[in-house]
Order: sequence, then C-alpha cells, then structure tokens
Amino acid sequence: MDYSLIFSEVLKLFSIMLPMIFIGFFLSNLLRATRYLEYTSIPMASITEMAHLPKTCSSVLTFFFLNSWSGMGMLSSFFHKRILGERDVIVTVLIAQLPKGLHSAIFFQAPVALSVLGYEIGLMLLLLELLVFTGIAVTGVFIGRRVLFKKAPEYGNDTGLSISEEKEKETGCLARAVSILRKSFCEFGKVALVLVPTTFLFIIILNLGLAEYSAEVLQPFMKTLQLPDAAIIVFAASFLSQIAVLSAASTIVVMEQITVLQCLEMLFIARVLHLGIGYVKTALPTNIALFGRKLGLRVTCVEGFMVETGLICIVLLLVIMQTFPG
Repeated sequence: MDYSLIFSEVLKLFSIMLPMIFIGFFLSNLLRATRYLEYTSIPMASITEMAHLPKTCSSVLTFFFLNSWSGMGMLSSFFHKRILGERDVIVTVLIAQLPKGLHSAIFFQAPVALSVLGYEIGLMLLLLELLVFTGIAVTGVFIGRRVLFKKAPEYGNDTGLSISEEKEKETGCLARAVSILRKSFCEFGKVALVLVPTTFLFIIILNLGLAEYSAEVLQPFMKTLQLPDAAIIVFAASFLSQIAVLSAASTIVVMEQITVLQCLEMLFIARVLHLGIGYVKTALPTNIALFGRKLGLRVTCVEGFMVETGLICIVLLLVIMQTFPG
C-alpha cells in the first residue's frame, strides 16, 4: 500500500470538501442573521411546498445546485439548530438529487462527456442520468407528502431567530459579522474533528486491494454482459474518478468498436461502482460528522440505496435492449 498516494488523495479531498462545508455553515448563519433566507428559497419553493417541507429547505436545495458540500453544511446547521427534523433532512437529501444532478450535468458531464465520447453517447448518458436523479427527487416528494403530511411542528418556526440571535441583530454590523464567523467556526470545528479522522480511516480501508478484488469478481460477467475484456479497465478506473472512467471508455470505444448500448452499459456499471465507493469512502463519514451517527447512517443508506437502485435499473434496461433488439 502506497501511503504517500493515500495521503495526497486525502489532502486533495479535504481541500475541496472542508472549505465548501464551512461555507455552508457560514451561509446558513449569515442568511438567518440578515433575513435574506426567503430570497434564496424562491427557485425551489414550489418543490418543497409539494413535499410539505419547511421553507428553509428551499434555500438548502438552491445551494445544493451550486455546491453539494455547501448544501450539506447548510442542512446540518439547520438540523442542529432544531429548525429541521430528521424526516425533513432525509426527504431533503432525496429531493436534492435533482439540483445535484443538474449541477453535474451542466458543469461536469456535458463539457467532459460530450467532448470525450461524442454527442450521441454523451447526450444519451446525460439524459439517462438526469432521468435517474429526477426519479429519485419525485420519489422524495412523494415520500414527503406521505410522511410529512399533517406532521406536528416539532421545531417551531423554520425561519425565526432565537432570543440570542435577536439581540445580535441589535448590535453593530462588525459585532454581528464577528459573531457569525465565530459561530460558523465553532460548528465547523465540531464537524471537522469527527470528519477528518473517520474519512482518513475509510480511505485507508478502501485502498486495501479492493480495486483488484472487484476487477477479479467482475471478470466472469464480461461475456454475459457482451462487453469486451478491456471494459475491466473502465471498472478499475471507477475507483479513481469519473473523469478517468470517461477517458478509459473513450479509448475502448475507438479500439474495440463497441455499440452505443454496450458503451452506455459499461459507463453505468462503472457509475454504480464509483458512487458506491463514494458513499462508503466520503458520504458515510461526512454524514456521520454532520448529522450524528444514527441520522448520518440513515441518510447515507437511504440516499445510497435510491441512487444505486436507479442506476442498476438503467443497467438492466440497457442489457434487455441489447439482448432483445427491436
């Protein structure tokens, strides 16, 4: 095991994730202190209303579109302030798959997939992925309507300020800014103390030969799935990054002359592997740090199950289309 590579991977992950989570905490405190929360809720207001979620969740969903880590930070902050309950958090995370999927499609998948794989395969990949994430969001709305219907207001006013926060509003701008920063650093520090060691531990565990073992397990399925043996390179790349997956897939498309359905099938299997690893490696320790052990585990399991099930359904659909053409 190369510990230097593991350490560099951890540093790279934390350099992206930790600042964004802090921004989420900071924005939640800033928006509540300035009462601009209602304006950030406008884009997602209709969805949260349909799901019977508090208005605060609209702002969280808006920030999920901008950056998922910041959205999780905001969601955690509102949960710990007892503005949102556990059910609100779980339903919000499911509906958040839509803004997260749109963000991925617009800012990552579209420019990378279209240029690497071409317009036909790239557009089909985008449409199928958006179909999965839209379906999960619709399921979240349905669950919200069923679970949160006529729910007692456990946590009171979702946008109201506490007595101490009302007193802070009466102080000067500089004092309020210092108070917001201090509160954000305090909340973030508690999360970081749990997040950093647990994420480091999970990454070390997942580097104990898991990629090689998974490649061996998937090897017998290549002929069954009518995929070339070279597809194992794409599945191995899923342990690195989505960019590595797309790059490897583009090479195989040229070398092996595979069909569009075979390419999509290969990409979605790699996506199942990539996201599955991500839920164990980063999402689980992050959610435990943000929401506590019990709720963090539930959020990870519910979100992971819904996303992986949706992607596996797409794989099965592609296999059926390939087996029974026309």
